[in-house]
Amino acid sequence: MKYSRKNTLILTNCLLGILFLCSCSSRYIKSVDPQVKTAFGITLTAPSQGIFFVQNKKVDAFKSEIEDHIQAANSIYNKYGPATDLRFVGTTNARQLKFHTKDRTYLIDVTKFKRRTALVLFDGQRKPIIVYDVEKYNKIVDKHLSSRYK
Repeated sequence: MKYSRKNTLILTNCLLGILFLCSCSSRYIKSVDPQVKTAFGITLTAPSQGIFFVQNKKVDAFKSEIEDHIQAANSIYNKYGPATDLRFVGTTNARQLKFHTKDRTYLIDVTKFKRRTALVLFDGQRKPIIVYDVEKYNKIVDKHLSSRYK
């Protein structure tokens, strides 16, 4: 009986972990050649960091969802300040975002997002993260951004 409960608990935790990883979707992040050009986009190179608040205007959303996104963006902007040489924080209408780490280049096409609003976070060291849940914006930013540039 205990063995069965233990297996059930392990399976449940694995499924919850998978769901969490899917909520921070990376299916829109492509590893590309550094020479790839962006169409109306922004390019950021490590060690710089970026917190981008983006909208895919091709997707409909409730007015309240957009307002929540803007409010969260303003809150994080006020916390981390304006753009500097080492960190960009802000809302952008860029259609593509390109990020260079030490050994890889990633391209994100915002126009392919299935949701209207998102946070794109680049910590300057790893693959960028896309977050759609406004309620997770602050937690993800605090967790992933290095304190070295605060």
